[in-house]
Amino acid sequence: MTSTMLDFIFNRGKKRGSRYLQKQITEYRQTAQEKQSSTWPLSVKQLENEVNESIKDFQSVVKEIKNMLLSLDELARMLRSGEISESIYNVLLEELSENLSASIEKAFSLREKLEVLKAKSKIEWAREKITGRAAEAREMQKYYGESYLAPYYRLQDLISRTEEALSTLNFEEEISIIEQYLSTIKGKGKISSEKLKKIEETKKICQQRLNIISEKWSSIRRDKISQLMDLDIKSSQIKDDMKEVEVRFSIGEIDRKTYDEKMAILQSSLKKIEKEIADIRNYIDNIDLKIFRISELLREEK
Repeated sequence: MTSTMLDFIFNRGKKRGSRYLQKQITEYRQTAQEKQSSTWPLSVKQLENEVNESIKDFQSVVKEIKNMLLSLDELARMLRSGEISESIYNVLLEELSENLSASIEKAFSLREKLEVLKAKSKIEWAREKITGRAAEAREMQKYYGESYLAPYYRLQDLISRTEEALSTLNFEEEISIIEQYLSTIKGKGKISSEKLKKIEETKKICQQRLNIISEKWSSIRRDKISQLMDLDIKSSQIKDDMKEVEVRFSIGEIDRKTYDEKMAILQSSLKKIEKEIADIRNYIDNIDLKIFRISELLREEK
């Protein structure tokens, strides 16, 4: 048998062997995943299904709300510019308010559901970890590769994706949505009992969210005030350093060039800190005012 023939047979055998091996690996991974799926705790499977569905619904309704808020802004602009009459404005405003009411109710309900699902996922994740299955899962993944997805890793993914979804409606946006909605229904005049009931239901949900937001804001506010105190200390230190530089220059310890250089650095640092202080104070005042306005709007009687 010639060398060429031997090479042909050998290479052909290598290719066949490679394809066969790849096929076996693929089939084994599929089988492993099927076995893994069949032994996967039902509660984890249910969590994944619930989380996926809730995330999809939540992101969709948040997008709807943001689009409706843009529509409300555009509607107000059209009224101010005279493009539409007040009667047309009121008709469209009522339509948007009703749609916004339904979407807000759905969004806050889904948000609470996602928070609960995140907590459940963390419980299941912790259970996997304390029972030692997490370490086992890591070893199995090292051996079988990324295709091996144990409950431990699935739960980590669920927690991460849930947090990411919740972040699409942040703290400030949630406050603004509630405030803008309550402003649109203010002073509507006579409305049907059915619509009034719906508004009251939505206001009740807004009140519940406000309670949660206020509690969260109390914690954030404390942190912001703590930051202000630290920045005030830094500001005072820089001012003291500036006085020291002035004294050293006045007694001839440093020359004009050194004085100017040091003062420029200190003034730049002071300006940066003062801006940061002003930004934090404005942020605190803005959120305080929004929460106060929401509280006032919720207390107003029809």
